[in-house]
Amino acid sequence: MKNYKLNFILGIGSAAIFILLIIFTNGWMDLIHQIKNLQVKWIVAAFLSMLLYWAFEAKTLQTIISLTKRDYKFKKAFKVTMVGQYFNSITPFASGGQPMQLYSLIKQGLGAGNSGSALMIKFIIYQSILTIYSLVLIFWKASFFRGKMSNLFYLIGIGFTVNASVIIFLIVFSKYRKLTHKLILFLSKILGKIKLVKNMSKLEDHINDNLNQFHDNMEIVKTSKVLMLKAVIYTIFQLTIIFVIPYFIYLSFGMRNASVGSMIAGTAFVMMLTAFIPLPGAVGGAEGAFYMFFGLFFASNNIMAAILLWRVITFYSCIIFGFYAFMKD
Repeated sequence: MKNYKLNFILGIGSAAIFILLIIFTNGWMDLIHQIKNLQVKWIVAAFLSMLLYWAFEAKTLQTIISLTKRDYKFKKAFKVTMVGQYFNSITPFASGGQPMQLYSLIKQGLGAGNSGSALMIKFIIYQSILTIYSLVLIFWKASFFRGKMSNLFYLIGIGFTVNASVIIFLIVFSKYRKLTHKLILFLSKILGKIKLVKNMSKLEDHINDNLNQFHDNMEIVKTSKVLMLKAVIYTIFQLTIIFVIPYFIYLSFGMRNASVGSMIAGTAFVMMLTAFIPLPGAVGGAEGAFYMFFGLFFASNNIMAAILLWRVITFYSCIIFGFYAFMKD
């Protein structure tokens, strides 16, 4: 119960920070005025897009787990997805999502090795598609953004490089069994020396068993190209859907001049720039990046309302529905 209270406090605290940001940046009356004049159908489309974003992530997870557990249900995958969304939203660097998803999968009856490998494969696919997707967008829309915000655009290159480096590390981790074992055992020995682990031999046996299971599952992936292709397609849809949400918000204000391609690129660049902000939900940084990129498209009198809507749909919805999923776990 203490953990539930702590997580609830974290969620409320995060919401309070954003509300304070809006209050001190622009008046609530202006925001309310803007929201009253919105075209509701596009706001509904944006909310439905977020629901589809979660659904496609759950389908990706279900597809990967079905490699070792064929009867794994979508409902269970969706619940694990929402738990991950919640903890990603309330922890720095979105670091809490995967550990809690691992915990949820183990509670559902999957072993630690199977659960860990499924989450690792999903993460590798997601990061790989995000990196490739972003690279395509950088080449496609480089001239547009560089001409309007040249200094900031170079930060996108740094974000892309960091994401690519993460992918390389994960591939090495998943491919080279001996190197992975040595690294994990080295880290476990450090934990033993500083007295955080009491029974080293038991820990090493547990690590070896789970790492062997993990690498065995990675070998299964190589022979399951059709399922992996499905997971890749689901991830492409997932990213495209969340990238297009600002465009739906843009349309809700009755504006039509911006191209959907430029706004998709803008969202991808915002995600790259804010992925490494060490605050829950990149609070402050995400709003600032959105303001800089999407200030090119939105009018000055509705950009703050657009930020409010974007964060409610893509961030605070994860806290609300993810918290519910976690409490039901």
